Amino acid sequence: MGSAGLGLGIIGCGQISHWHLQAGREDDRATWVAACDVRAEAVAERADEFDIPGRYTRVGDLLADPAVDAVVVATGPEAHVEPTVAAFEAGKHVLVEKPVAITADDVRAMLDAQGELVGACCSSRFRSTDAARAATEMIASGELGPVRRLVCQVLQAPPDEYDGTSPFYLHRPNWGGQGVLADWSCYDLDYLLGLCGWAYEPELVMAETSGVPEHFRAIAEPVNDVEVRVGAQARMTGGVTLHYQRAMFAAVEETRGQWRIECENGALDLNMVPGAPQAVATRFGQAPEVLVNDSYEWGEIHQGPVANFIDAIVDGATPMTTLRNALIVQRLTDAIYESARVGQAVTAGE
Repeated sequence: MGSAGLGLGIIGCGQISHWHLQAGREDDRATWVAACDVRAEAVAERADEFDIPGRYTRVGDLLADPAVDAVVVATGPEAHVEPTVAAFEAGKHVLVEKPVAITADDVRAMLDAQGELVGACCSSRFRSTDAARAATEMIASGELGPVRRLVCQVLQAPPDEYDGTSPFYLHRPNWGGQGVLADWSCYDLDYLLGLCGWAYEPELVMAETSGVPEHFRAIAEPVNDVEVRVGAQARMTGGVTLHYQRAMFAAVEETRGQWRIECENGALDLNMVPGAPQAVATRFGQAPEVLVNDSYEWGEIHQGPVANFIDAIVDGATPMTTLRNALIVQRLTDAIYESARVGQAVTAGE
């Protein structure tokens, strides 16, 4: 690190890069020193906005900049593995945007190149909240007993004015050929598994997915025929089961969301997204206890992964989601896609 602290570089100057750059600027232990994108105009826009001196259109040139100690890979998921591997090989620490990759093999390639460097993934965003910390502490304390069941069910109402382009992955052919599962499961699964200390891994998975309902296809066919609804059950290690459902075109008037950790002696009902209450503990024979009621603003969650990444480099802290943790999520995601494709239960790879 230089005299100005940790030198940060960002690869990918699209929409999400603003949040990373803002988060890094608010941490006096680090300085943004370089930005890279294949679009020179995108680099110029971000670099001007955040006063970044190093401006590149080739990843190799950014990685050769001696001022860069660590990088945030903020490209689309189909372009995560190559710059991440290259950054590790150049001796740089890496924070990867979510989803970590398209397949588990991509994550394994990252891990093979990582060595002793810090590697982390932004799927940890929603564990940056007070509610997530309170839930993590309660599960770790053993107060509620062993974990038995993890539940996520999110039903989201259709777009008000559907035209075949919303959600975004319905019209982005280069987004890995994947839909709501890739876009949101990394958050849902990271949240539940991370709150449990990453103690459980997938063994057997049964799943189904479906695309845009016929009602909406009659209005506009999407460019990408990807899944907008997914349902899955998984047997996890430690005798834990996972029940997962997320639907973007559900027959509901307003979004309904549930994230729940059921234990032997009680349960935690959680709200991963903004809303109140954020965390409620229920113990048998007792009235429910609101652990955290106050909500948070959407912008707050973007600070967490960047600050935690800097903590890991400067202070030796463990990232909230390491690349090995992210591999667990990707293995589960891959298995859900495979089970839905073949129409039967599948095992999740190592």
